[in-house]
Amino acid sequence: MKFIVIFAVLSAALLGCGGGGGANASGTRTGSTTSAAAANQGASLCGLEVGAQVLSGLVTQVHDGDTLTLSVAGTAHPIRPDRIDAPELAQPFGSQSQMQLQSAVPGKAVKVAYSKTDQYDRIVGAVFTDSCRYINLDQGASGLAWFYKACQCEISPALRLQFAQAHNTAVAANLGLWVQAEPEAPWFYRNCSEPATPVCPDAPAASPTPTCYSGPHGGTHTITADGHKDYSGC
Repeated sequence: MKFIVIFAVLSAALLGCGGGGGANASGTRTGSTTSAAAANQGASLCGLEVGAQVLSGLVTQVHDGDTLTLSVAGTAHPIRPDRIDAPELAQPFGSQSQMQLQSAVPGKAVKVAYSKTDQYDRIVGAVFTDSCRYINLDQGASGLAWFYKACQCEISPALRLQFAQAHNTAVAANLGLWVQAEPEAPWFYRNCSEPATPVCPDAPAASPTPTCYSGPHGGTHTITADGHKDYSGC
C-alpha cells in the first residue's frame, strides 16, 4: 500500500511538470536538481534559455489551456507548454483558459523549444510566436494558469523569477481564476495530492519561512506583508 501511495504522488508531480523522461523528470524531485536544469536547458530562443530541440509549425488545435496540436510538414505533434498548469475544462476558468490560448495561437506559426516528452508522448516545451511572444508565460500572466513550482529547478533562476513574478502579479490583481477566494489547483483536482516545492541549489539565500496554509480545495498559500494570499507555493 505504501508503494502505491508513493507512486501516485510521484505520478502527480510528473503530470504537473508536463511529464518527463526518466532521470530528467525525477531529477527535480531529488538532490540532482543541477543536472536536471542542465539537461532541460540547452539553447537560447527569443533571448531565453530553453530546450535544445526546436519544432516550427502551425497550431491546428487547442485542447485546453495547456495542450495544443502543432502541424509540422503534415505531421501532428501534441504539445504541452511547460512550467504552467492550467485549470481542467471541468474546473472554473478551464474554458476561459482554453479560449485565451485559442486567441493566441490557432492557425499561427509557432516555435516549440523542448528537451523531453511526457508520459502521454506530448512534447513538453516553451512555445513562442514568430514575434517572440512567450505563450507559456502569457498564460500565467493572464491569471489563467498556475506556475507549477514542483518543477522550478529545471529552469534558470532568471526564467524562474519571470514565471514567479507573472504568477504573483496576476494573483495580486485578481486576474482570471484568481478572482476566486479559494481556487482549486488543477493538480489537486486531478490527483488529490499536493507535490512538494523543491529548493533549487542556485536559489538565493532564503528569507525566514512564512506560515503555509492549505485551502479547502487543495493548493497552498502564504500571506504577504500587505495581507494578500500568495499561491506561488510553500
